[in-house]
Amino acid sequence: MKVAWRNLARNKGLSFINIVGLAIGMAFAILIGLWIKFELSFDKFHVNGSRIAVVNKNTIFNNQKNTQIGIMLPLYTELKTNYPEVKRASRMDWNNRHSIMVGEKKLNKRCTHVDPDFLEMFTFPFIEGNSKTALNDINSVVLTESLAEALFPKGEAMGKTIRVDNKYDKKVTGVLKDLPVNSTISFDYLAPFEFKIQNESFVKENLTNWGNNFLKTVVELKEGVSMEAFSKKLAPLVTTKNNKLKNQFLFLHPMNNWHLKNDFKNWVNVGGKIEYVRLFGIIGIFVLLIACINFMNLSTARSEKRAKEVGIRKAVGSHRYQLISQFLSESLLTAFLAFLLSLALVQLFLPLLKDIGFENIHFDFTNIGLLVSVLGICILTGLLAGSYPALYLSSFAPVKVLKGLFRQGKAPARFRKVLVVSQFAISIGLIISTIIVFMQIQKAKERSLGYDPNNLITVEASDDLAKNYQILKQELLNTGLFEAVSKASSPMTAIYNSWDDYSWEGKDPNADMIVSSVMTEYDYEKAIKLKFKEGRSFSRDFPTDSNAVILNESALKMIGYKDPLGKTMKLGNQTLTIIGITENILMENPFEPVGPMAILFVPDNFSNLFIRPKEGADTKKVIAAMAPLFEKYNPSLPFEYHFVNEDFNRKFINENHVGKLAGIFAGLAIFISCLGLFGLAAFMAERRIKEIGIRKVLGASVANLWLLLSREFVLLVILACIIASPIALWLMKDWLQKYDYRIDINGWIFILTGLVAVIIALITVSTQAVKAALTNPVKSLRTE
Repeated sequence: MKVAWRNLARNKGLSFINIVGLAIGMAFAILIGLWIKFELSFDKFHVNGSRIAVVNKNTIFNNQKNTQIGIMLPLYTELKTNYPEVKRASRMDWNNRHSIMVGEKKLNKRCTHVDPDFLEMFTFPFIEGNSKTALNDINSVVLTESLAEALFPKGEAMGKTIRVDNKYDKKVTGVLKDLPVNSTISFDYLAPFEFKIQNESFVKENLTNWGNNFLKTVVELKEGVSMEAFSKKLAPLVTTKNNKLKNQFLFLHPMNNWHLKNDFKNWVNVGGKIEYVRLFGIIGIFVLLIACINFMNLSTARSEKRAKEVGIRKAVGSHRYQLISQFLSESLLTAFLAFLLSLALVQLFLPLLKDIGFENIHFDFTNIGLLVSVLGICILTGLLAGSYPALYLSSFAPVKVLKGLFRQGKAPARFRKVLVVSQFAISIGLIISTIIVFMQIQKAKERSLGYDPNNLITVEASDDLAKNYQILKQELLNTGLFEAVSKASSPMTAIYNSWDDYSWEGKDPNADMIVSSVMTEYDYEKAIKLKFKEGRSFSRDFPTDSNAVILNESALKMIGYKDPLGKTMKLGNQTLTIIGITENILMENPFEPVGPMAILFVPDNFSNLFIRPKEGADTKKVIAAMAPLFEKYNPSLPFEYHFVNEDFNRKFINENHVGKLAGIFAGLAIFISCLGLFGLAAFMAERRIKEIGIRKVLGASVANLWLLLSREFVLLVILACIIASPIALWLMKDWLQKYDYRIDINGWIFILTGLVAVIIALITVSTQAVKAALTNPVKSLRTE
């Protein structure tokens, strides 16, 4: 250890480069490891998780194979009654927000309506109450700990009454510990699903309807039951119950796949976030590998300086395995120092990464298992980085070394070149990938939405808003700050209704077609600035507009009408007249084509208000004008609003995280590579210092010497570009395949990346090349 420490201290510059490079590589390997550990931990705390699944459905609509999680209401009773394989089952609605009032307190919280089995299936520990009886009364609620504390600060929630939606009084029958952050299921409180059946006519009317899908159903199978076999048994149930419902097949999606493997294409589970887990795992290994390559490169480059040491050690009796142990101990010491620095870097970087998916990640220094794991990374890094130098240095022949006949052959130089090329190939590949990811995100962001999301405010509906809507709308317009106010059955970032009972002249009777449906009222087109291709919107001047419909371009293409305005189609038994055609309105996945959509005049069905301030209106004044009116006409809820463009941008969260992380990793990779290149260039310049002195004496200019020292490194970087480009092209083409709406990869990306890499490498090498070229030759030649 003394000798190892002395060698580090004697070569401070190279030691610094090695330690910093390894520390950065290890820090980000640890960060990625923590992130992967967190992503893989989702839902693992449920005791019976391996036997729990959600029922999904495969369908064929519009000649496309789709997979949906929305299921019909009668399935629950069927599973409980006729399938002995099912131990427990529960219905779940869509976690909608509801107002909660206790005295003067008003909150807007997420409620999930479930069946009593839910609390037995899932491991959500109780603070008060118990899972067997908490949801037996239809007017009961189970609160999470944080909500209970917000409503009842003194901790006396059990047995208390809360008012929901300013309409129903409900009794608190249980308090749960706050849900873990690694839970796919999230809610603020639970209520019995039976309450919805008793109090919502729509739900009650669909108790036996196998064609209306509007909830989720989760099941827990009995021990020993094969989930795959039960899926096959369940598959034909819908058609069995209603032979008009063709091409609809049920299957179980296991809980273990909910978070990471939740994407389906053509009825096949194609993964999901698991792709990013694998991707960043590979990137983390590569970043650490680049840091290890620096160590190998600089250690083998310094081999001539260690040659006499090896010769003397061997001459006085050292065995090769002892020399290998000596050199490995040096690399392990370097790795350990880098490891200590990496722990500090992890703590420094974590707060900076909170906005890109690391908000729930932390390094727990009390977790012995975690510390052992990261120490294992340190040891593995030290062994990996030091293995080749140890084997190479320990192989020197003492006779040649001590006689002064030792010279490095071409093999070590070639190996160093291979390592440099490998480093830069990985770095360049990451840069190319990052550029393509950002271009793909930008393409989706710049796509025409069919409406204007900017300066558009949306507010979620409530019973009070429904009752007071017309007077609220008028008072908002009377302020003079607003251009239009309207409402619809869906927000601008989702579609809540899709129906298959549309028909039209010439429709194939055997085709299953589905049309997304948005119900709205007057001024919808003004509020969202709907972009029409032809025709008009709903108007008070036309009383018959209650039976009118507006179609998007995709729906018109499906129907096939040449001159659609004035023609009719049917929704069930209702005859609708087409009065307008809009551009395709993008409300769902920005990376997929927009499907057929119909806009209907149904003013009583709405989930969101849309408020368009006048152009140039001050946002603070607009919100200040809205707040008292909503407090007055929506007394059960605190005033909460959203800007639609911000809601739309949230659709890119995953892609933005991937792009930013890839950018950080690419920057790190190129930085670590240049760090090694800097050290290698310094060492090469030092080795050739007498040659440089002679060349200067014989008339070589600074430019000649700069070119001499830089040329080899630049050629290596160009070779790395040539190797990295086709590999990155292949990988990114494969990544883009999952998006229906995607960019074309252009050649300029590779040329630009190559130029940037060469310039960065040239700047790095030039610092040492120019320094060596400017050195006074008298200093380097005076000993000759």
